[in-house]
Amino acid sequence: MHVFNKISRLSGFEVKNDLSLIYRNIWIYRLIMNLLYLGRYRQRFKDIINELGPDAEHVIELCFGDIHIAAFCKETGRHWIGYDINDVFVDYAVKHGFNAVNADILSLESLPRADVLVFAGSLYHFNENLDKIWQLMTSCAPRIILSEPIKNITSIKNIIGNIGARASTVRNGAEAFRFDRGSFIEMLDFYQEPYNFAYNVISEKKDILITINERHQHRHSGL
Repeated sequence: MHVFNKISRLSGFEVKNDLSLIYRNIWIYRLIMNLLYLGRYRQRFKDIINELGPDAEHVIELCFGDIHIAAFCKETGRHWIGYDINDVFVDYAVKHGFNAVNADILSLESLPRADVLVFAGSLYHFNENLDKIWQLMTSCAPRIILSEPIKNITSIKNIIGNIGARASTVRNGAEAFRFDRGSFIEMLDFYQEPYNFAYNVISEKKDILITINERHQHRHSGL
């Protein structure tokens, strides 16, 4: 059974901007994320930035949340566009001079062309719509950087995990689904043929960091 079929039955929520507490204030969001990442929240973005490469002049970031990558792009003379369904995050980014768009990416027919597309920590929200997400990503940029949590407190089957799932809801209802390493790699293996890409595993910490390029040149590292 393919991974997207298994994933699609794990939750059944509609797309709504029904934000939980963590997403209603950027400072609360940063506090909780720092707790979840044991003080290494900023390092998560540094790891992504290290993979942008010198030729990435135009960067698109989906579900950007925070502005660390946007700030780096501004400092280094790159063009950044961020998309997020959360108007709180978008307003914060716009007030700081960044080109942020308030949109549900599932409603988009296409994205502007870019050198690199970044998608960090949010792919699990779209486990029922992976075909749409892969179509958007691969038609936007020849290079994609994915960073996705694979060690999740919300996967724990107890009251702590339930609280974590409810605290991080951006759609309708508590989101119990999260990727683990196996399901994430299985998902990549399933989509690399139809969308003609190769991927490399860069690192595995709390998040797995993946770089994706057009055409089949390398297999994943199997770390």
